Parts: sequence; C-alpha cells; structure tokens
Amino acid sequence: MKYGIITIGSQGDINPFIALGKRLQSRGHHVRIAAFHKFEEYIRSEGFEYAPLAGDAVDVIRLLIGEQVSPFQYFYNLDTLLNPIKDEFLSDVVSACKGMDAILYSLLGAVAWHVADSLNIPCFRVFFFPADPTGEFPAMTAPGLPLGPVYNRFTFACGDFLWTHATRRLLNDWRKNLGLTKIRPFSFPYRNLHGKPIPTLYAYSPIVAPKPDEWDDDKHITGYWVRDSKTDWKPDKTLVNFLKTGSRPIYIGFGSMVGGSFQQILDIVLESLRITNQRAILSAGWGNLQEQHLPDYIHQVGFVLHEWLFQHVAAVVHHGGAGTTATGLRMGVPTIVVPFGGDQPYWGNRVHQLGVGPKPIPRKKLDAKCLSAAILQAINSQEIIANAKHIGEKLCAEDGVGKAADIIEHRTKIDNY
Repeated sequence: MKYGIITIGSQGDINPFIALGKRLQSRGHHVRIAAFHKFEEYIRSEGFEYAPLAGDAVDVIRLLIGEQVSPFQYFYNLDTLLNPIKDEFLSDVVSACKGMDAILYSLLGAVAWHVADSLNIPCFRVFFFPADPTGEFPAMTAPGLPLGPVYNRFTFACGDFLWTHATRRLLNDWRKNLGLTKIRPFSFPYRNLHGKPIPTLYAYSPIVAPKPDEWDDDKHITGYWVRDSKTDWKPDKTLVNFLKTGSRPIYIGFGSMVGGSFQQILDIVLESLRITNQRAILSAGWGNLQEQHLPDYIHQVGFVLHEWLFQHVAAVVHHGGAGTTATGLRMGVPTIVVPFGGDQPYWGNRVHQLGVGPKPIPRKKLDAKCLSAAILQAINSQEIIANAKHIGEKLCAEDGVGKAADIIEHRTKIDNY
C-alpha cells in the first residue's frame, strides 16, 4: 500500500509520523510525508519520500498556538497564514495525496480530507490530543470552566461551527474546482467520508488520557508513537562531562514556543535556578542563547535525543507539548508544565492529575517564585517521584505505533474503493 501523510506544525508534530512511517515501511508499505520545507532534509534522511507544503513552521506555532490564542483569534490568524499562500498550499496538498491508497492527516493537515473525498480514497484522522466531543472536559482552546458536561459538549459544538465557517469561506471555491459540493452552513462533515465514519487514531496513551465513554469504536487511543532508538546517536562530550560533574540537573526547554518573550522567560529560569540551587540543562529551541552569558551550573544544548537525556535528569520543565510530555512520562521523571496554549494546558492538568508533577503554571502567570516552588516540589516529593517511575514503566511496555499500524492496514483493506 501507498500511504500519504500530511502533517503541519513543529518537529514534535513530525516525529510521531516518522515512527509510524518506519513501522509501515517495515511491513512493506510505501510512505510519503508532506510537511513544511524546514523538515525536508530530516524526512528524506529518514528514508521517506518527501512532498513539499507551502508555509512556515515558525509562523504556524506563533499564530495558531502562541500564548493562549483564543478560538476567535485562532481562525483570524488562520486566515492571515493561509491567504497569501492559499493557492500554492492547496495545490501542494493535492499533489501530496495523488497516487496514494490512503491518507493520514494531523489536525492542521485536515484540508487533506477534501482531497481524499475528491480522489475517492480512504483517510485517517491523526490527533495528539482529544479532539472529539465529550462531556468529560471542554475543547482544547475553550476556557476550562467548571460548568459540567453540558458546557463541555457545547465548547466542541462551538469549535465545529467555527471550523465549518472558516472552511466555507476559505475552501468552498476550491472544493468546487475539485468537483465537490460546497460545505453547507452549520454542518460539520469532517468526521465522516463516503458515508462512513473516518477512523481516528489518537497517538497518546490511554494510561495518560483514558478514552471518554461517549467515543465510539472508530476512535482508537493507540498508545504513544515511539520509534526504535537511533543506535548511531551519541551525546556531545561536553554534555556527558557536565552530567558527571555534579547532582542530576533539571531539564528546561520550551521547544518552539518561546518568541518575543524569550529574554523574560530566561530571566525567570535563571532566578529560579539560583533560588533552588539547582543545575540545569537548558534547551535553546528556537530562542537565541549565543550571546547569553550563562553560569557554569547551566549547560546549553541544541538538538539532543530526549529519550537519552531525560534518563539523566531529576525533573523536566517544558511547555506541555504532546511529544515532550510523552517522553518525560515514558522516561519516568517528574514533570513541570508551563503551558503556552493549544492542547498544552490539557496535558499539564493530566500530568498533575496523574500525580507525576505539580500543578501547571500558565505562561502568563510564570514567575521565579512559582517556578522555584514547582521545582522543589517535583524533585523532593517522594510520591511524585514514585508515581513518575511507575507510570514510566507502564508506558514503556506499550506498542502504540504497532497498534496504529494494525488498525491502518485493516481499515485500508476494508475501506479501499
């Protein structure tokens, strides 16, 4: 079979598909991955066919996740991102899907649903956070008000309405060119295709986020999609020496989330480490540390294999992205989440509810006092340390990517037209 993958976002959105693609390749399938140009070299180096998508990963993170982007701001920003490149982007998506037997797409790659409809081929929704209606919690970008199941379901209905509204304005003319009917007002057709429910793969663990009771059998929580360790990767000698020369450090990294507020966050981090008397591994992400003078109890890293590094730290502090959260939990270390937006508050709350870290600290409320308190709680609480180790062992026993590959192969066979 030939599988096309449409993924839009940061490195954390690419990596799970790399893991899945490797497993599908090992079973004899061909895999094509469509992503921003920033990731072309990485995708090709992993042995996949690459298909380009117009757009910029940095802009997507800044405008669609950012620091607590509201639902209305999200769709305004979506217009801002898409309009200048819409024709090129849509053409790229069509090209990426042609010749495939089935399409898999992430949330921001959902435009591929229209192409699957046009080409009359099956598709799979792939999400890294809960995105289907439930009364158990609100939609990811909605205010987390304690108003119960009715409010929670209402937030998903609002999200459906806004998504349909944006789709109709941005894509209905394009759908017509594809030979499709226009999306009607107040409809939300995106959970079905060709008269059947679309199978949805949730690439996280049911141990961390159990399946809501309302969800049907077409929604699969597979477990995390983790690739086999890269045996040829070796840490930098200076990093190894730093780890050997003192107590276990704290890992601190906010991935691609830190934009104009980078210096402010760095100042908070430095003061917190001074207060707690902790050593730290500081990840630059997309921030610029080259001109920063850091004390000798802080070691800066660029790319480093988290699966390896997190085995050597006392706790991890990060933004709560699905991928970084998964790695921290799998490696069995206490986790402190500083969510910026999107699904990150949800994962921060799950970390706390599982007893593997303190309460999340929203980015806008972050200061040295609360971060210092969270660090001390994470590294000194024997309950948190024990819970983290226990859940890490359970997660490492899962084979989420294998379960996902099984579902994909089975459904492609029965749904292919």
